Amino acid sequence: MKILIWSDFQCPFCYMGEKMLENVLNSIELSEPVEIEYKSYQLDPSAPRVPVESMTEHFMSGHDMDVAAAEARMEKITRMASSVGLKYNLPGVKVCNTMDAHRLMKFGAERLSPGKLKKLNFSLFKANFEDNLLLSDPNVLAEIAVTVGLERDEVLRMLQTDAYVKAVRRDQDEIDARADFEFVPYMLLDNGSVLQGVMKEPELSEWLKDAIFNKESGGSVTTTREGCGPDGCTF
Repeated sequence: MKILIWSDFQCPFCYMGEKMLENVLNSIELSEPVEIEYKSYQLDPSAPRVPVESMTEHFMSGHDMDVAAAEARMEKITRMASSVGLKYNLPGVKVCNTMDAHRLMKFGAERLSPGKLKKLNFSLFKANFEDNLLLSDPNVLAEIAVTVGLERDEVLRMLQTDAYVKAVRRDQDEIDARADFEFVPYMLLDNGSVLQGVMKEPELSEWLKDAIFNKESGGSVTTTREGCGPDGCTF
């Protein structure tokens, strides 16, 4: 079985959604291994490399809310993440352009085993949402890359070019062209079943088992109300 996952490293629901998927896949018995292909999606391709606003300000400007409302929403998301073992520090997140982080994933996909690529993926999310590192900083990306076995200097040289930019944009165009697309995380199974947004782990487990084992569910689209899309995050 293969699952395509579109996500962005600035999407708080994407990190928890992928963590939930990992937890669920580890808990159900499958007759065949699961291959995951990570696809790029930038929520804001025009975001600056150097942050100009905090995550609180980003929530305020993107969702037309005051400080108290933005903080309340972020606290809700933090509690959701905590329920699956993630320790978010949303006020400290540096809102920046994620193109280079996605390019690093493309670079890694050509050089790493599936296990190490998954580690790179989660390490990038953790760096942003838990450690509050700047994902547009080449040195930060290179240090993360080293932890999965990539060569620091090779990564830095790649980031100085436009390598993989077209590949990232192709992923973006592919998902934008889907008529059903509303939110990331967007998970597409090889039988055509789609889940976009996040749901609680027990519900995700039931959805996944139904999508895998019930052939009549192939091609169905399930959209939750907790995810991030071109018009912002909804929850």
